[in-house]
Amino acid sequence: MADDIRIYKGKNEEDDFSVNISTDIESLNSFRLNGNLQKAKLLGKKLARLTPLIDGNGEEELSVDFKKLLAPKFQSQDILFQIRVLLVFAAESLLQLKIPAEQLSTTAINAMHDTLRKEHSAFYMNISDGAAFTFYYLAMKKGKDLESDIGQAFAMLCSVNKNSESFIEAGKIVWNTACRIIEEEIEKAQFIF
Repeated sequence: MADDIRIYKGKNEEDDFSVNISTDIESLNSFRLNGNLQKAKLLGKKLARLTPLIDGNGEEELSVDFKKLLAPKFQSQDILFQIRVLLVFAAESLLQLKIPAEQLSTTAINAMHDTLRKEHSAFYMNISDGAAFTFYYLAMKKGKDLESDIGQAFAMLCSVNKNSESFIEAGKIVWNTACRIIEEEIEKAQFIF
């Protein structure tokens, strides 16, 4: 009896699907030709190197010296790890929000993850298996006070009371600093639309 059930697509559904694929392919080819695809890859690779400066060692091209922005208690390896997780989350989020073409934002995000996987595999395994991104996504979805919600998630992930004002403030500082740097890097990419 189940063999007798058939679902038929109307002519318009098939036409819409082929038009979408055709448009996507045209956009992708256009992005290849005007250099946007390569710019997205380079941007993703560069943002993979957005790290907190550790012990004055600025080997990464986008190291951020949080010693100037945060109190000494935020310099432990565990907290620096959480700062870096928030930096990666911010990069992924802003690439999605600030690049108007989904193909380019996806290309940049994939390049960022590929670079992290190759160059910082232990860190990448920890963030890909961890739940930190889930907490940050939930904070973004609240839609109330993004900075405070991100700060509370940061405090909780640092294993302190999520209402700890100093950790919430540190999370806000990391988030705002990351957003400023990432937006600057997206602008520097000079995508052509």
